[in-house]
Amino acid sequence: MSHEEYLGSRRFPGLDGLRALAATMVIFFHFGGPNWGWLSGWVGVYIFFVLSGFLITTLLLREQDRTGRISLSNFYIRRVFRILPPYLVILGGIVAFVILRGEFFTRDFPHALKYYLTFLNEFFPGSGGNGTDNFFSGSWTLGIEEKFYLVWPFLLVAIGIGAAKRKFLLVGTAMVVLLALVPVTSGWKVGAAPVALYTSTIHYFILAGGCLLAILLHYGRGYAVLKPLTHPLAAIPIVAAFAVLHTNFDTLWHKSDQNMLLLVGYTVLTMLLLIVLVSPGPLRWLLGTSPMRFVGERSYSLYLLQGPVHFVVVQAVPGLAVNRTVTGVTVFLVALAIADLIHRWVEKPLINAGKRVIARKEARREEREAVEQPPAEPRVEPAPASATTSVS
Repeated sequence: MSHEEYLGSRRFPGLDGLRALAATMVIFFHFGGPNWGWLSGWVGVYIFFVLSGFLITTLLLREQDRTGRISLSNFYIRRVFRILPPYLVILGGIVAFVILRGEFFTRDFPHALKYYLTFLNEFFPGSGGNGTDNFFSGSWTLGIEEKFYLVWPFLLVAIGIGAAKRKFLLVGTAMVVLLALVPVTSGWKVGAAPVALYTSTIHYFILAGGCLLAILLHYGRGYAVLKPLTHPLAAIPIVAAFAVLHTNFDTLWHKSDQNMLLLVGYTVLTMLLLIVLVSPGPLRWLLGTSPMRFVGERSYSLYLLQGPVHFVVVQAVPGLAVNRTVTGVTVFLVALAIADLIHRWVEKPLINAGKRVIARKEARREEREAVEQPPAEPRVEPAPASATTSVS
């Protein structure tokens, strides 16, 4: 794939399919039982991190090329209208549900909401809460991503227009610093208790990996280095290596003395997998099919709904209290149905509302610039040369 073809791609349908796989793996890890242990489903959240870094950075770089600037206000308007509505609808639904059941205090929601409403979700597990499951603990990833959204666009704006080398050095330096902080924030060995893992800087390293890939692919020199990987045959070793590491990740995690290093390797392989999925080939076609895109477009709500849906499913069918394949399938289908309603009635309308807010904002900005622009001075044409004028 040529660099021009890549820059001309307005949508990456294969990435929707990858998002669908990641969300499905997480659900089956939680509720599918031991038969799905080989899937290492909990690692699916790190696919989301690499995807977020890649997509957000790609959009910002293309905006900069198109308009000559990055509008931070427009970026945050898009994020607010994209992230907050489903998040607040699902959280509000859970709160209403536990209030009706008289469990608002027993599930420690007065304490939990301090974290959930300020996007400090990843700090809640280690905060000393003493309630039972509140169905929203999986939202810890949102706390990580929101902090990334707060910092990374500002850094890109500070670097300036163009400046590919400076952007590369920025993200490279950030990744080195974030790795250096891992021993302080979590340690290189994390045991069975995941509390230390939640607040580790390794997550921001993984997000930065997606940012690095976006920068390399956006600029010609970096793309030239990675271009051989866009060939369909390059997908074979990349997909094979990713599949081997992913399906053995859980086993390696518990055996390794420095298991956080596995996440570094996983980040690199996920970055390579993204190159395969934005390039022409059978895997991009497969993950870009309508069913995969359908699930991928609803994966955000699907991910957040898994906890409350599992509780309701078990209440309705007590036999599904033991996690096994039928439990995972049931939770997936019910959560997907609700996620589809949220996608149609909440996500899409609010995303479109955000676009209208930005359009009106940009129209007002153009009007102000037109008014403030000084009128052009009349051009004075030079008098025609006389026949007697000499040119020396």
